[in-house]
Amino acid sequence: MKLLEGIRAVVLADHLVDFGGSILARLGAEVVLAQAAPLTPARAKAWHKGMVRSDAPLETLLDDADILLDDRRSTPRHHVDAMAARYERLVHVVATGFPGETRPVTDLTLMAQSGLMHVTGTPDRPPLRLPGEQAYALTGIQAATAALMGLRARRHTGRGQRITLSALQATALANYREAVMYEHTGRIGTRRGNMLVRGKSGVRQIWPCADGYVTWSMIDNPGMMRALVRVMQTEGAAGELAQIDWEEILVADTDQAVIDRWQDVVAAFFARHDRKTLADWSLEHGWGLSPIIRLSEVRDTPQLKARGVFDPDGVPGAIFAVHAGRRP
Repeated sequence: MKLLEGIRAVVLADHLVDFGGSILARLGAEVVLAQAAPLTPARAKAWHKGMVRSDAPLETLLDDADILLDDRRSTPRHHVDAMAARYERLVHVVATGFPGETRPVTDLTLMAQSGLMHVTGTPDRPPLRLPGEQAYALTGIQAATAALMGLRARRHTGRGQRITLSALQATALANYREAVMYEHTGRIGTRRGNMLVRGKSGVRQIWPCADGYVTWSMIDNPGMMRALVRVMQTEGAAGELAQIDWEEILVADTDQAVIDRWQDVVAAFFARHDRKTLADWSLEHGWGLSPIIRLSEVRDTPQLKARGVFDPDGVPGAIFAVHAGRRP
């Protein structure tokens, strides 16, 4: 049995809720795509996976629906509110670009106004956006989450509800800590490039290695640093790092010039080894290092293959199955 088996959802899609509808379908719901703005073939294959298109009138589709994902990215659709209100048990999720507003948005404008572009890239160059249409995808995730919460509430109250969310807020939530930092300190983050700043110094996050890149940072974790240095010593590559008592220093309070010198030693060590070797050492010794996987390699990673994440069509399939239980 799947989590949403027996649940029926209707989707009015205009980029903001497309992915949310696909999530509901992969959770086991019967999802009907009533309207949809054009997507590229590849994105439609992924974001409309599991949905069935229908040209039937919306009112007919809502007669036995549990969920309505109502995408108002570029169209207000005010007439849908009165129609949906007639169905007492319907969970009606309305997604707009801005909170309480129907101004149109695009993935690019959402990236810019959410703050994500402001902190992505290097200080001396223009801001960068995340690849693909991730603002739309982030909104779809929140739409699916809202629908699940509405079903949970309906189980307790017996009634559906109208739930509103905005793409701007959904995208802003993907910031690392900038939104929370601004709320509590009034400070606005800046682009730092390949640097994680803590205290008065910054440390690298992305490192080249023999066959690509890995992600790791020199942070105040003495056990992790000792574990790394032990392997570096075995490989004859520890240099001055072998003389440091990591319990007695704080990386965040160390001069940047010293941090840079230490990082050069680590960089030379990483450059001598491939991603798998470094990742295996990390797993065995507890370095906190991860290999950066190329997009072309994702389907063949051992973890995803072991979990059967991808269907034969190359798109992720069912998210997970659950034991038999009550219908939401």
